[in-house]
Amino acid sequence: MAAGAPIRVMHLISTLDVGGAERSLLRLVTSMDRSAFQNRVVSMTRPGTVGRSLEGAGVPVLSLNMAKGTPELRAIVRLWFMAALMKPDIIQCWMYHAHLLGLALMKPGRTLWNIRCSDMDLSRYGRVYRLTVKAGALLSRVPCVVVANSHAGRDVHERLGYRPKEWAVLPNGFDTGTFRPDPAARAQVREELGIPADAFVVGLVARLDPMKDHATFFRAADSFLASCPGAHFVLAGSGVDADNPLMKPLLPRNHGGRIHLLGERSDIARVNACLDAATSSSLSEGLPNAVGEAMATGVPCVVTDVGDSALLVGDTGIVVPKGDPEALSVGWKRLLDPDLRRTLGDRSRKRIMDQYSLRTMVDRYEDLYRRVMENPGG
Repeated sequence: MAAGAPIRVMHLISTLDVGGAERSLLRLVTSMDRSAFQNRVVSMTRPGTVGRSLEGAGVPVLSLNMAKGTPELRAIVRLWFMAALMKPDIIQCWMYHAHLLGLALMKPGRTLWNIRCSDMDLSRYGRVYRLTVKAGALLSRVPCVVVANSHAGRDVHERLGYRPKEWAVLPNGFDTGTFRPDPAARAQVREELGIPADAFVVGLVARLDPMKDHATFFRAADSFLASCPGAHFVLAGSGVDADNPLMKPLLPRNHGGRIHLLGERSDIARVNACLDAATSSSLSEGLPNAVGEAMATGVPCVVTDVGDSALLVGDTGIVVPKGDPEALSVGWKRLLDPDLRRTLGDRSRKRIMDQYSLRTMVDRYEDLYRRVMENPGG
């Protein structure tokens, strides 16, 4: 690399659909100093919504065109070819499948892994996924640094046998310019969904996934509607739509049109603005993007005590045990008090601005990449 030239970073990621890791990658590479860092993104599968957002922001995106869950030798050849063209100084791999594939480039001193989850119940996933996580543990000494976005994620992976040369805990950062209180959006979204302006609205932004535990969320919603029939629930995320046959058995039988399934959305900032309370019902998390984005919007959160969720909300929200629908419902009931809701919402936004800003996250990654480049063994 010539003196003064930007550091070339290849980001290898499993997918570019809408998800927490994908949104973090988007925020990171579009906010880094482009005079000092040249980012390129390679998606193992065909780029989705986040891929289009990256391209729209001027970040080059390439795809290995792999089918999900199907290993392909040809993908390694394509990756070698792309790397030969990009000549990356650093290879940043996001999520388990990309961790293993990235090692094929044989640059361990300049390869970093990025772990985005914590206490996953691997029994709920397929055999290939479980083997990929376990293989990662065996090979975790190979990359120069393993990044985790939560302390809980680091602890869990150490228990799984991950023993990297170095851990770096770099929490997610949130764009408080995009995610902010927006009275106009609040009114517009409620009107679009047919929700009264004075209704109490609870939101869940999460893809349909076993670890997000929509089943517990809906059981809590059923209980809550029994005592607060005027409440509404707004859900967004991949797979969370009425056309998905997996959703129907989860829904309360008599919700009276008060549960709104929006599917995958590109306007989560607007959706958050319409909420009175946001929720994470997850069985496992690292540091949840959806919670941080809601907090930045000034929405108080009720979260399950998994990963770094409790650390993220601090004294600005309500923490309940995982898998407990009644505790979740009781947490929402506490936020029926408008004064408490307003106080916690203001605290939430301030906490994100003070401790989890996008600028802080970007600075930490840039410092890490510079330090990796200074390592003579890289």
